[in-house]
Amino acid sequence: MRVRPGCGRLQFDDGALRTRVTYGETGAGPGGWAVVTVERHNGAAEAFAPAFLPDYLRTSRITDGGVHLPHTATELDEDTVGYFLPDLTERRRSVPLVAVAATPQEPGAARARAEGLARAVAGAAAVVWFADLAAQDRFNAEVGDDLAVYGGGVRTYLPGLSLEHESYPSRHRVMGGATLRRRGARALDIVAGHVLGQTAPRRLPDDVRAAHRMVGRILAGLEPPEALAGVTAAPVPTEQDRERLRRALLAMVPAPRPTPARPAENGRPAAEPPERPPAPALDPDALADAVASTVADRLRDEIMAALELAAARDRPAARDELLRQMRTMNTHIGSLSKALDEAHSINRQAETESDRLEDQLERLREANGVLELELEEAAREARHLTERVRRLEARLAETRQDFPNPAGLFEPTHLVDALYHARETLPFIEIGDTFDTASALDLGYPGQCARWAAKAWDAFQALNDFAAARSSGAFHGGFYDWCRDDTGGRRVIPTTVVSLRESTTVTTRDKLARPRVFPVPTSVNPKGRQYMPAHIKLRRVGSPAPRIHFHDDSAGTTGKVWIGYVGDHLPNTRTN
Repeated sequence: MRVRPGCGRLQFDDGALRTRVTYGETGAGPGGWAVVTVERHNGAAEAFAPAFLPDYLRTSRITDGGVHLPHTATELDEDTVGYFLPDLTERRRSVPLVAVAATPQEPGAARARAEGLARAVAGAAAVVWFADLAAQDRFNAEVGDDLAVYGGGVRTYLPGLSLEHESYPSRHRVMGGATLRRRGARALDIVAGHVLGQTAPRRLPDDVRAAHRMVGRILAGLEPPEALAGVTAAPVPTEQDRERLRRALLAMVPAPRPTPARPAENGRPAAEPPERPPAPALDPDALADAVASTVADRLRDEIMAALELAAARDRPAARDELLRQMRTMNTHIGSLSKALDEAHSINRQAETESDRLEDQLERLREANGVLELELEEAAREARHLTERVRRLEARLAETRQDFPNPAGLFEPTHLVDALYHARETLPFIEIGDTFDTASALDLGYPGQCARWAAKAWDAFQALNDFAAARSSGAFHGGFYDWCRDDTGGRRVIPTTVVSLRESTTVTTRDKLARPRVFPVPTSVNPKGRQYMPAHIKLRRVGSPAPRIHFHDDSAGTTGKVWIGYVGDHLPNTRTN
């Protein structure tokens, strides 16, 4: 424990975890700030919220600036669900919200899971649990199928959620009820680790960050304790402070003027107001003496210095000595000023570099999170396809047939390759004038275009098979319905990347809808142009986010699907 006036640092080591508390005071009274860090010091222990945080959160209504952070999990019934929904979409919310689904088959399980999670993520998230299926059903009806939670699962809702314009619902991760039952506490630890991973890298407020850095310098002996006051922000006024200010302002209000005496009534004279005591007589001589004494006291030092200089003027030796001392002192002061300026410059450069590295680290963390999500999706799809291949190979082996050699399959390396090959080989697909926008992605992102091209080719094949089946009458649903059922050897793509409409805001605002209008033959639309809200996401999250916009005319006069656009994400409410 290291303590200095107004600040200090406490450190606790239990062999596996190291907890460090750095604090600083903001002035008189109990106001101040504290930064608590918990890190793995030795061994494989999991680092969760410190045990004192629930008790601290119990002391007052503590928020992250947008939502309340309670000390334990909150129960939601059918009536209180309505109070929770605004927290989901609160613009200022910076912490995750965790919802635990009802478990009617396991009474008490939902509450136990929620309270365990609340202890592990105290101060970093808010946890709720549904009391029954009625509350859960009402919540799911409000948020929609893509954001629902059910089956005893746990879902984490990250900040920035929009119920109307959520473009990537899968970023709000779900831990299924079956996994929770099978893995127990370990599954909850994974959820808690994900929640803490969303909040731990977040930067401290600028004023706290500057004060935290200054405390480190003070404890190292590089700065005096008084330096903390120069970087510490003024404390946020409390209710008691506001009440004291109100009373002080009321005390400053001048007293009302006395009411003039009323005229005589019924012949009786009105009461005379009391006379004020006479002001003391002014004594000019005493006032002059007081002023002279005050002036003499304040100017004594200046007068003495002037007399010494005047006396030295008559002594050449003393004058020369005084000049030498002044030159020496000026030189020393100049050197000290230069050294101080250099030290300040080095410190500013170090702080600027530290801020730059923190910003870069935050961007890398965000990019890494996107890559983790993409890798998780790719691994899930690969497992699904591997299982399908294994079953198909087993069926072929039972009939003593050889599995076809995939060596001749087309594998595009660029989006433009996929477009040209689709135009040449897929009869139920018509490619519009979109080669330039696709080429821009190929040239701008050479390391990622091959992956996007492979996904685009899969989408073109699925659209071609769908259009062939629907135009012949063998299938009567839409493309989303086609992809929901992958039986019968049909080519499909995941339904999570298919969206057949845009948001109401995009559709109704001409500025956003116009970029989604593309040329088509007059046999498709007499105007020669068609609004194409339906799109396929080649990358569901991150930037760039390539899209394929298409129009389904498979049940129309042409019997084809028209590809109007392949390129980066078109403008929407977030980009504009």
